[in-house]
Amino acid sequence: MISGGNMKKSVAVLAAAVLAGTMGAALAGPAGAKGGGGTKTTTVPKVTKCVTKTAVAGITQAMNAFLSGDPTIAMKYVDQGAKIGASYQLSEQLDTAAGLTSATKLTLPINVKATCTGSTKANFTYDLYMKDKTTATTTAPLGLNEAGNALIKKGVWYISATTVCDLENGAGSVAAQATNACYMAIGQPVPPAS
Repeated sequence: MISGGNMKKSVAVLAAAVLAGTMGAALAGPAGAKGGGGTKTTTVPKVTKCVTKTAVAGITQAMNAFLSGDPTIAMKYVDQGAKIGASYQLSEQLDTAAGLTSATKLTLPINVKATCTGSTKANFTYDLYMKDKTTATTTAPLGLNEAGNALIKKGVWYISATTVCDLENGAGSVAAQATNACYMAIGQPVPPAS
């Protein structure tokens, strides 16, 4: 599995990026953005084999669901999502308590690039951007260059639980309790603090 090498960004930037409680699912992105899905909702076809184009579309859909902030769909396309759902909720609560969330902004993936690593697996990189819920104005990509991995399951792309834990880990000490719970839930060692 790929691990985000650049996961230790400043707490403020990553906390804004991990705004699970304030993120909204949308396949809309800034004009011309790759991985943002354009301005219309796209149905991602069922897949059985990794092909870069459908991997990008499917992974983007899975990331949008995860970043939605809606607990009923956030873990829908996360492999082992049921195991890490509690840590996801805890991460939301910690971000809110620390005042790092904004109910008026969505965080969405952008510039998703996938590389097939097997017939049903892919590694991917992505960035995040913010979209104002009221005005629909967007920020430039945050410049995070994050990495993750995904797999085809039940004919659709799922992001790995490790990808979610790594993103939580990037928020630093604010989400440390949630990060530890996330890795422990999937039987992974907690990465050392840096």
